[in-house]
Amino acid sequence: MELYKYLPERIAVYLEKYQYRDEITEIRIRRNSPVQFTLYGNTVNADIPSVSKQETDDIFYKMCNGSINIYDDEISQGYITAGSKWRVGIGGEYSYSREKGRYTLRELHSLNIRISKNNLTFINQDRLFNGEVSSVLIIGPPHSGKTSLLRLYAKQLSEKYRVAICDERREIYTQELECDVLQGIKKSVAISMATRTLNPQYIICDEIGCREEAEEILSEVNTGVKFICTAHGETPDQVLKRPNIKLLADNGVFSRYVSVCQSDKKFYIKEIKDA
Repeated sequence: MELYKYLPERIAVYLEKYQYRDEITEIRIRRNSPVQFTLYGNTVNADIPSVSKQETDDIFYKMCNGSINIYDDEISQGYITAGSKWRVGIGGEYSYSREKGRYTLRELHSLNIRISKNNLTFINQDRLFNGEVSSVLIIGPPHSGKTSLLRLYAKQLSEKYRVAICDERREIYTQELECDVLQGIKKSVAISMATRTLNPQYIICDEIGCREEAEEILSEVNTGVKFICTAHGETPDQVLKRPNIKLLADNGVFSRYVSVCQSDKKFYIKEIKDA
C-alpha cells in the first residue's frame, strides 16, 4: 500500500499483517503514545510500542514530500493531503501569524490519517436512484458513510449527467470518478467557479453549514443546477434546526433528505424523507 512509505517500518509491517487492515478508516499517531485504529467508528489500541516525537515528525515530513512550506495553506486549516487520497488531521500547537494572515503550526503533537473507502455498499441503496434525482442532503454522524455515499451519487449521476465535485479538502474525488473537480478551493468559491466555468447539471460537495456556503448555494440553485451535499447530524429534524441549513430548506433547495448510519459493520440508508 502506498501509505506504508510514509510510516516507520515497524508500523508498516504490523499493518500488513493486521487481520482487519482493510476495515481501518483512521490511523491515529500521537507522539510518545501507542498507535490507535478506528474500525467501524470504534477506537482500537494497536499492539505497537509508543511512537516517538522524532518518528511523528518524520512521518509528517514525508507526508509533506520533504517541503512543509508548500503545505502552509492546508496546515493553517489543520490538515494536509498526503499522496492522492489521504487527508491527515494535524494536532499540535498553533500560533497566529499576522504577517501571513493565518495560523501556523509551531509544534506537532499528533496525526490522524483518514483512509477513504471507495466501495462501500449501503443496504437499500437502490431506493436512491429510482426516477430522476433532485437535490439531496445526506445526513449522518461521523463514520456513517456520508462521503462514500457522495461518491456513489457521483458515479451514478455521471453516467447520464454533467457532474462537478467541489472538494475543498480533497476527500471526495477519486480517479475512478468521471467528473469535473475543483480541489483545495473554499466551497463557496468553488461552487461559483463550477457553475460559471464547468456548466454542471449537478454539484457535489461535503459538509456544508456556514452562511457563505448557504448563500452561494441559494444563488446558484436558481441557475438550474442541482446539489448533492452532506451535513453532520442524526436526523433531518435535528439538522434543520441549524440556521444556515434551515435557510436552504426554507428556500426549497433540497427535495430529499437521506439519513445514513452504520451498525454491525454494515452501512444503511436509514431514512429517506422527501421535502
